Amino acid sequence: MIESTPPTQPSLSTEHDIEFAEDFEWEFSEQSGPQVITFKLGDETYGINILETRELITYPTGEVTPIPGTPKFIVGVINLRGVVIPVMDLRIRFNFSEAIYDDDKVIVIVEVEGKQIGLIVDSVSDVAFIVEDQVQSVEHFSSGIDTAYISGIVEARKTMLILLDIQQLLSRDELNSLVRIDSRSES
Repeated sequence: MIESTPPTQPSLSTEHDIEFAEDFEWEFSEQSGPQVITFKLGDETYGINILETRELITYPTGEVTPIPGTPKFIVGVINLRGVVIPVMDLRIRFNFSEAIYDDDKVIVIVEVEGKQIGLIVDSVSDVAFIVEDQVQSVEHFSSGIDTAYISGIVEARKTMLILLDIQQLLSRDELNSLVRIDSRSES
């Protein structure tokens, strides 16, 4: 059995080492609660539960194939290691201005009801722990705002973070149309 010991401060041999060590705080803590991947869309920061995220890839310029007859926010499909994945532009889905697709954009691959979907975001920030007790509901927002795919808002690292419910990003009909896209792409 391996025993772990708590970390200790390094031994300090010179006055320079002591001054250098005083610049750091040697505080260790355990984080609990769900983790979210945070990303930017314009000036806003969003979060998706890390357990629903499969991977992050750089936007493959020139490799997204448009599919006719899809909703405007589905910009096409990509082939990722033999798997055809529909790609959704969250800027269009949220009625923001359209993005310029370049190498700076990131596609977050998520899983919705067993189906992989790529979400185009401006940039990925980091992974943050959130405290579930501090997540505020969006039920009190005005009726003019579509909050169907927002699970809550929380402050994390001094930033207001909009938490997305990716299971609600697509309606049942939209999700079914993506399954049909997948079938056409494999033919």
